[in-house]
Amino acid sequence: MTKCPFCKGELSKKTVTHPQVYRGKVYILENIPAEVCSQCGEVLLRPGVLEKIQQLIWSHTQPKRTAEVPVYDLAEIN
Repeated sequence: MTKCPFCKGELSKKTVTHPQVYRGKVYILENIPAEVCSQCGEVLLRPGVLEKIQQLIWSHTQPKRTAEVPVYDLAEIN
């Protein structure tokens, strides 16, 4: 284990769900290997993982499934 670069808490290896925005569309990626801080919750992705995410989205591969995502606009709240 290494230390969190933000709070110096302990990092542990986990799989996470990661949202990614690309060209105005939101992609949800599941079972992404990451390091998660046990203290502040920061999620760190390795460069190789980020490259795989990039390749997957750019390839326009058919997703496993699609989901509807609610959108809230805080500018409309007084």
